[in-house]
Amino acid sequence: MEKRLFTMPVGKFPFMRYKVINECLTNKRKPYPSIKDIQQALADYDIHVEKRAIEGDMETMRYDKRLGYFSPIQYSHKHRGYYYTDPDYTLDKLPLSSEEIEAFEVIVESFKRFRGAEILKQVEGMFDKLDKVIMQQLKTKRSRVSYPVVDFEKVPYSKGVEHFDKLYQAIIKQQPLHILYKKFDNDKVSEHIFHPYLLKEYKFRWYLLGYSEKRRGKLILALDRIESISNVKMAFKPYKGNDVQKYFDHTIGITINNTGVKEIRLWFSPLQGNYIKTQHLHATQKIVSDTDEGIVVTLQLIPNYELLQMLLSFGAQVKVLEPESLRNELKEMLKENLELYR
Repeated sequence: MEKRLFTMPVGKFPFMRYKVINECLTNKRKPYPSIKDIQQALADYDIHVEKRAIEGDMETMRYDKRLGYFSPIQYSHKHRGYYYTDPDYTLDKLPLSSEEIEAFEVIVESFKRFRGAEILKQVEGMFDKLDKVIMQQLKTKRSRVSYPVVDFEKVPYSKGVEHFDKLYQAIIKQQPLHILYKKFDNDKVSEHIFHPYLLKEYKFRWYLLGYSEKRRGKLILALDRIESISNVKMAFKPYKGNDVQKYFDHTIGITINNTGVKEIRLWFSPLQGNYIKTQHLHATQKIVSDTDEGIVVTLQLIPNYELLQMLLSFGAQVKVLEPESLRNELKEMLKENLELYR
């Protein structure tokens, strides 16, 4: 067995231990493995356990109804080792339970939403196989429903996903890039020597956070506006900060401005408030008051265009209480909106 480079926590991943025990018991070249043989096989995966733990695992494989293995494991005094009384038995041939099939159905269906990027091609193959296995098992396990009972949001076409793989590889390899970029509101193509840090998805569109030599600071580029990407031979500038994954922690969307984090105080009508209570607008949401006249919540956010868009979507069911600057921005946008209907 290939030597693993990490240590497997003993208390976790019991199925890994069952898998190794099964490999030992089905090894035709070395039949009747002893406890020491199984211990050595587990050690090859950096799983180090005592004799009692292995005996407990085999008892679980034999009798645990929740697992449903019912492995026919016996000890041979003649050969001083363990074996399957059914020579054709193996965990690899066990059918999935109804619960396992249902769980895999949800996983596979959810995964289908993110197809298209080259970096996911290898995993797609695995999920295609799972999909086929599930469909075969469904024919025997369940026949009343012939369609997926979970309907996920369908992902529309999004230009720029073809850049995902190259950008992903550049991030993990810390490879600076030369990027040609064209904004929607400007026909002129701009050039950036770019140090990529993070890929960010928002409303089915992909964005790239990194450092731009041209701007001399952090910049967010939309993948659908990237014209071309090529590698640059130069030293990579690492991200300056504690955790790049926290960069968007206080935003709705991807726009970061210089205003800093503000406490946003919002009033929602009683009806809309019921939805807001069951599905928060943001991780920082807190309910300040909840009465028959509506609810008041606070959010710790950087005010930006995406936040305004979200607030506009609630129409007359929301009112900005604080800060005053956000109230005024929303008022102006509502006035401009009304002008379209005059």
